Parts: sequence; C-alpha cells; structure tokens
Amino acid sequence: MKDSTKKSLLIVSLTRKHAVNLRNTLSEVFGEQVRIKEHIFYDYSIEDLISTLKNPPDLIMAMGEQSYNLISQYFDKEKIILASLDVFEPECFDKLFLLSNNTEVLVVNKTESTAYETIKTLKNLGIDHINYIPYWENCKNDVSDHIDTAISPGMLDYCPVHISNKIDIGLRSLSVDSFTKILKYYDFRAEYLDKYYKKQKEILVNTYKQLSIQLLESNMLKNTFHSIINEIDEGIIAINSNFEITEMNLVAEKLLNRKKNNLLNQKIQSVIDVSSLYNSEGKLLDSNTIIRINNRNIYVSYISYKNVGSEIGFFKLGETKDIEKKEEQVRKLLYQDTRGYFARHSFNDFITEHKIMNSLIDDAKIFAKTKSTVLITGESGTGKELMAQSIHNYSDRSDKPFVAVNFAALPENLIESELFGYEEGAFTGAKRSGKKGLFELAHKGTIFLDEIGDSSLSLQTRLLRVLEEKEIMRLGDTKIIPVDVRVIAATNKDLKKLIKEGKFREDLYYRINVFIINIPPLRERKESIKKLIRVLLSKKSSDKVFSIDALNCLENYSWNGNFRELANMIEYTTLMSKSGVIEIDSLPYDIRTSNQTNLLGLQSSHKKVLYQLKEYFDIDHINKILTLLSGNNDSVVKLGRNNMLNILKSFDIEITYSKLRTIMKHLNSHGLVEIGITKQGTILSDKGNDFLHYLNNV
Repeated sequence: MKDSTKKSLLIVSLTRKHAVNLRNTLSEVFGEQVRIKEHIFYDYSIEDLISTLKNPPDLIMAMGEQSYNLISQYFDKEKIILASLDVFEPECFDKLFLLSNNTEVLVVNKTESTAYETIKTLKNLGIDHINYIPYWENCKNDVSDHIDTAISPGMLDYCPVHISNKIDIGLRSLSVDSFTKILKYYDFRAEYLDKYYKKQKEILVNTYKQLSIQLLESNMLKNTFHSIINEIDEGIIAINSNFEITEMNLVAEKLLNRKKNNLLNQKIQSVIDVSSLYNSEGKLLDSNTIIRINNRNIYVSYISYKNVGSEIGFFKLGETKDIEKKEEQVRKLLYQDTRGYFARHSFNDFITEHKIMNSLIDDAKIFAKTKSTVLITGESGTGKELMAQSIHNYSDRSDKPFVAVNFAALPENLIESELFGYEEGAFTGAKRSGKKGLFELAHKGTIFLDEIGDSSLSLQTRLLRVLEEKEIMRLGDTKIIPVDVRVIAATNKDLKKLIKEGKFREDLYYRINVFIINIPPLRERKESIKKLIRVLLSKKSSDKVFSIDALNCLENYSWNGNFRELANMIEYTTLMSKSGVIEIDSLPYDIRTSNQTNLLGLQSSHKKVLYQLKEYFDIDHINKILTLLSGNNDSVVKLGRNNMLNILKSFDIEITYSKLRTIMKHLNSHGLVEIGITKQGTILSDKGNDFLHYLNNV
C-alpha cells in the first residue's frame, strides 16, 4: 500500500550517472521522507515510463532541457522542475592546472548544449589557460590526432577512442536554488535546506583541498586561486607547513584591516590569535573558535590538508553577525511562502527558581505526551507561546509542523481564510491556485491558537467543529479535508467571564480546557528575577551588575508587563548606566517612582503601627524585643519568652511574663512577628525587620 505521508520524486535524465548521483544526494538529505526513482531515456522511452507508473509522482526533476521537453508533453508542467547545476565535485581539478598554456583539450558531455555549458562553468572558475573544444555523443566534428587530452564531468564514455589522457572532473551537484524549489513544493522545513547547504560547502572545501598544493606552488595557480577565493564571502587565509601565510582574499584583508602584501610569509600566530586551535604538541587542529579582531567577534575555523608527511591548510573567517545574517537570509528564502512552521523553544529555555512554575513545567511535560488539547492562561508576556512550543517539542509530534496563529493580530475578515484556506475564486483577490489553511499546514503536528479569547462567535463555531470532527473545509469548496492536529490554545482573558457576557462559547471552552496551565505573573515569582537578570545580561554580553538597592527595587516592582518589561528594562539600563554597577537612578522612571511610592506607603504603614503601639507600650522595650528576635532569626534554637525575660532583665528592663505575652500578641497582630506552636519559639517577620529598621531611623 502506498504511504500517503511520503512524497514522491521522479528524476528524468539522458544519462544514468547524473540521475543516480542526484538520487543518492537527495536520498541522503531527505532519508525516507521522499521516495525517489529515476528514468533514463537512453534505456527506456517515455511510453515505457508512462506504462510502468502506477501513480503519477508528486514532482519531476528534469536533468537538462531535452529531458524537460520530453516529459512536459505528458505531465503537468507545474509539477516539473528543470534542474540547474552548480559546483563540480573536486575530482582531478589539479590535473587541469598542470596542463600547459593553450593546450587543446576535448570537453566531453552527453549533448552539445551540456558540453558548451561545462566549458562556460570552467572559464567562470578562472580555468581559462587551455583551449576547450566541445565534444558530445555522436558528434560529427573531426577530432585532430594531436589532441590527446579530454575532460568530462562523468561522461568519458563518449570520448573518442584515440584519446589517451582522460580527466574526469566529477559530476556537478544540484544548485541550492533548485533544491529550494523542491522544499517549497513539498512544504518541507528548513532543516533539509541546512543539510543540503552544508553538503555544498563540503564540496567547496574539498575542492580547495584538491587545489591547494598546486595553488601554493605555481604563480599561475596563485592568480587563479586568488580570483576564485575573492568570490567567496568569507575571509580565507592559506598557510604552509611552517604556519606561514601564503595567500588570503579581500574579505580577510577587510576583516583584519591589513593588506595582504604586508602579511605574506608571516606566521599566522603573529597576525591572529589562534592559540585555542593548537594542541599540547603545538599542532593546529581542525576546529573552530571565536576571537576578537578590531573590537569585533570573528568566527575562525581551520581546515588542514596532509600530503606526504607535511601539512598545509587554510583559515575561514567571518564576522559572527554576518554569519547570523546569512542564516536568516537562507531561512527567509525558504519561508517567504511557508513562513517556517517549527517550534524554536523547549522546556530548557524556561528560567525560573519558582516552585509553582517548576511544578507547572513538570505537569506540562506529562500533558505533552498526550493528544489532548491544552489551554494556557496568563497575562501578556508571561511566556504562553514559550510553553506551547515546549509542549510541542516534548511531544511525539516534535518533528512535525508547529503552526501559530494570533487571533488578536489578524483582521476578522482574514482569519477564516488563513485558518481553513480557500479555493480559486473564493473571494476577490484570492490566488488562482487557491491556498492551504493553517490547519492543513499543521497536519500531523500542532496548531497554537494564541489569544483565542479575541475570536468571534462565528469563528468559534467553526473551530468547535474542527476540534470535534477533525476535518476542515476550505472557503469556496465543498470537499471535506481530514486533519490530524494537536491543539494548544492560549489567552490572557477570563474566558468564564466572557462566557457569562455571551462573548465566548461555553461548549468550546470545555472542549479546549482538557488540560489547563495557568502561568503566574512575574510579580508572583520574584525569586526568579535575579536569575532572569543574570541570563539577560549574559545574552547581551554585558559585564555590568545591579547594586543591592537596585535589585531590591526591581524585586519590589509589580512588573505588569512581565518578562517583556523586564527585558526592556535590561536593554534600557545597560545603555543608560555609565558605570559597571547599575544604581537605582539608572532604572526606568516608572520603576524608580513606583519604588519610591511603595517606600512612602510602607513608611506610612509603619508610622500607623508605631502610633498604635505607643498607646500601650514603651517603644524602647518594643525596639529591644525586636532587636533580640532579629539576632535570633537564623538560630536553630528559637528564643522563648523565659529566656527573653532574662536577657531583658540584664538590660535593666523589668517586665512580667504576662506583659511580654501581651506585647507578643500585639506584635503578631500587626504582622511584625510569627509565633510558633508550643516550643517552636517566636521569629521576626520580614515586615517586623522593616519596622525595626524604621524605628532605628525615625
């Protein structure tokens, strides 16, 4: 039986080598996610292909225009991609550079067009010191007997028999552009593009390894190499077995802010600090590191090449922000249509020292292993989407799509078409080909319905049907589409209140409220604030610290904006503080003034308590009792009333046991002390400690 979850790809080509090479490459990247077959027109006709196909393939990759023209007569052109090829594999390139100037060589390929295309590619690489003569299968051109060398990307079978020197320069690989078209057609995630991109880089690195010895020994080869590496957008520095610089490109000059001519033959260690790449024996290791050059973080990697006991190699340099930018561009290329439906975060990204929060995370891990709906509640900025992504990545659907939709961010007239998709002509402005909805894109994965409390009643009715029936219908269509989707919903609103107001369906509430996670606001988990601050400062690579007074101020703040407000505070203070220690006066105005208001309110409360205690007791006695308790708070054995009476007596304070008990009751009623059961003793509360500080300063 055909596995409907797998994609199918048919590769059509005139030659078996190209088709098999492409099949092997794509199979290595896609694994079992794509069934790949090839059809060789040299072996079988188009009629043979059609007769043997039980089901039409999802996509066809045509290797060359001739293959494309043959296949496009029988299949939908929208399902056919004309492959474009990129770099060669690094086979025997060194032999090309050793050929004398103006040597005549045959360039052999399957067809005339591919022979000329090969010549063009080689010339673009700067290999233009030889005279290329195109040659292809059944070519009628007369080949002179004095030509004894032929080169070919895996097509030497078509070479004239009298040619004695045959150089196979390897097959060309599929371009990143063509590979991206496959991903877009299949709606695959970025991880596959990352795999293929790495393979392309490996080919380029291996190509350099093959070239390096000749490039560093010949002036002609150096010039050629220089023209090649200057096309690379990373810094390149080549060294010999003595660790001396032999070549570098323009990007490296720019990163170092030094000219190549001034650095040639210098030891690499005198130019950049690569000490972390050496082992204990003083030998460079194939590895990478990040160093500071001209006040910038530079990523440096070293790749060696061994040859007859000696070692040469090269360094790749790139500014870290440029590397991040390139990664973002690659993702944008893929996500410009698909938006990148995957979850970036996991439970490890939570930063907390709060018992209730840790308990919630433990519960969420249990919920993640089920198929049931989860409702996440909490104020804005508490981490509801972080929790949703973590649940997805901890579930059995972690390798499937994670699709998020925010009901508060989308206009009402767009939400239905976004969620359920539409067919051609469903409404004015609809795409001709129609469009998949988010529920379809989330098939086998998770859909995150954020701010579900902002959805309309009509949309809630459709959502309820999807959750109950596990099927959707596109706008403008009559066909039912089954979907297997795990739903996680979130809201910062009181859904029960909305139900009473008639703004939220009660049946939908109980359908999404199978498991509920209520994330507490930051003001209720203040013990995590210091740790959060340390992590946020570390992410900004800041070595600044907050003063004790500033930390106390932050811990007493209400944090209505939760984590977002905390992150904004870090951004503000690290910029505004001129010293390494961030004081209260460097905090944002709202936080400073809030702390002052709290302090005034606290002082007013202490003043009221002081006034009430003065009516019945000697304040000096109260002060002494609180001081005794303050010094005994950390002791294992707590201070009892009898011991306290004896100590007070030593300070010439004569009060009775009954009087002391009455004082303690009053102090307890004001929240200044906590009286233990039986022999547990009495301790000073946080409020009592603040009141004692107030007494000593009034």
